[in-house]
Amino acid sequence: MHAIIPQVELGSRTWRHATRSAEPMRPAACAGRWHCDLADDSLSWSPPIFALFGLDPASPLDRDTIVEMYEPDSRMLMEQLRARAIEERGSFTMEARIRGADGAVRWMLLTADVACHNGRPTQLYGVKQDITLEMTA
Repeated sequence: MHAIIPQVELGSRTWRHATRSAEPMRPAACAGRWHCDLADDSLSWSPPIFALFGLDPASPLDRDTIVEMYEPDSRMLMEQLRARAIEERGSFTMEARIRGADGAVRWMLLTADVACHNGRPTQLYGVKQDITLEMTA
C-alpha cells in the first residue's frame, strides 16, 4: 500500500507530494533531463522523456500540448507547484500521472528547479523519471 505524502521543495521549506513505496527506483537510464525557457515556455528534452510521453524524438514540443497529457489532478498540482517555485525561486518534486501520445498511462517522478539571472527566474530545469512499475506494483 502506498502512502501519499505531500512534498514540494522551495528554498529552505519543504512540502512533499510523493508516494512512498518499498520498491526500489528503476535505473537512472529511465530518467531524462528537461529544460523550459520561461521567456517563451519553449521546452527541450533528452531522449528518455520522449519515450516516457510516447512521442517520437523528432516531435515538436509545445508546452500546452504536453501539459494536456497530464491527468487532471497531476496537471493541477504540477501547475500550482510550478507557479510557486517560479515565484519563490525554489524547487519541487512530485509524482505525476500522464497519458502519453501513444495512449499509455504512466507515472513519472518530476523534479524541477528554477535558474535565475540577476534575481529574475529565467528557466526551469530538472529530471523526469518513469516510475510506472513502482506505482503499479
